[in-house]
Amino acid sequence: MKEIYCKTALTNSKVPGIDYSLNPYIGCQHACIYCYVPSLLHIDREEWKNVKVKKNLPNILMKELKKKSKGIVGLSTSTDAYQPIEKIYEITKKCLKLLLKHNWPIDILTKSKLVERDLSLIKKFERAKVGVTITTLKEEKWEGGAKPMERLKTIKKFANNNIHSYIFFGPIFPLINEKEIEYCIEEFISAGVNEIILDKLHVKKGIMEEIKKAYPQQYQEIKKAIYGDFYSKTFKKIKEYAKNKIIVIEAW
Repeated sequence: MKEIYCKTALTNSKVPGIDYSLNPYIGCQHACIYCYVPSLLHIDREEWKNVKVKKNLPNILMKELKKKSKGIVGLSTSTDAYQPIEKIYEITKKCLKLLLKHNWPIDILTKSKLVERDLSLIKKFERAKVGVTITTLKEEKWEGGAKPMERLKTIKKFANNNIHSYIFFGPIFPLINEKEIEYCIEEFISAGVNEIILDKLHVKKGIMEEIKKAYPQQYQEIKKAIYGDFYSKTFKKIKEYAKNKIIVIEAW
């Protein structure tokens, strides 16, 4: 862990539906093997685990909220705003208080149940969305964060509090079968979320090597799925199964 000082807080986002990105940290303790952000930022995957804390981010944000045009702020697009280090620094919480004060809309996506800490704060926003990433409801070694069923319980709490909630179902685990998919969709619907966003695995530098290390026996099967028609078929099945039950959209 290292404390750093940033020059900007809000950066223009290319993610549909989000105007600005707000990333309180550089790097991520979850260290999911499918994460492609390190390659986009040209950071070594091992170095990515050594998180840098943007200690002055709330101060920079406070100034920018007075100058920039109001828009939807995504927390976060290149890290997890609620990874374990947030318990110590509370950078995300401080930023949320500022965004609330200035009445800016937010969209939070996380793999951590720590987001529950800020439930009462998030409820005060006029416009807020909260989502959790789930790749499979089985516990797999290819991702970090809270256990999948814990994430499901977390998002259910937000849904029960009438906060727009969603599940980012992706990247869908390449070895998931049809029965598991149906089970996932039923569980997502039972959680009371508003929508499901589907995504496939984006193969960037170093990812296939990480998958091979984690799944040496299943690597060829996984590779075949990723480079074949697994995702097109899976997305089609999900949309058919979820029809008239819940909104399903594909990610950017």
